[in-house]
Amino acid sequence: MSGHAFLAVDLTTQERHALSAALQDASPGSPVPGKRQPPENWHLTLRFLGETSVTTGEVLLREIEEAVDLAPGRVKGVGLGVFPRPARASVLYVRIDDPTELLTRLAARCEAAARDVGFTPEERPFVPHLTLSRLRPAQDLRGLLDTFGDFDVAIAVTGVTLFRTRRSRSRLWYEAIDTVDLVGVGS
Repeated sequence: MSGHAFLAVDLTTQERHALSAALQDASPGSPVPGKRQPPENWHLTLRFLGETSVTTGEVLLREIEEAVDLAPGRVKGVGLGVFPRPARASVLYVRIDDPTELLTRLAARCEAAARDVGFTPEERPFVPHLTLSRLRPAQDLRGLLDTFGDFDVAIAVTGVTLFRTRRSRSRLWYEAIDTVDLVGVGS
């Protein structure tokens, strides 16, 4: 598997359109700054993996299938946020409202499976989000965050997808390798 791999919740075409429309409606008029992610690349990252072989990816998906006993659910995109802080933002993202902590529990199970397969533990705490753009160099986005409206877009959480990053001369895209569906009822 060439390229970096990651585990994520994929969005449907309908969810991408709804989120695009909500972002446009909530915008104070200025374009989203930075290098924007095209809607076809939008996803909710659960665990970044880095360079991963096909075999390791297959083993990881089997581990996840055994570890994930969660039922499908819904979360909501509700507004904008930034990493690491508004005065020096390097990532602009959609904040995700996860009241049942479904994504947090799912990310924890993916983290445990990744460790079981031999990945180094993730050091950063999990924050449910959808990356909109990356800013190089970092920018002060306090004004944008103050004027950008909130919104409410439902996103179904129905599975964990293994993606790999693909690159051509003109673009970057994420290829879905396989998905483990959520079918359980555990917590």
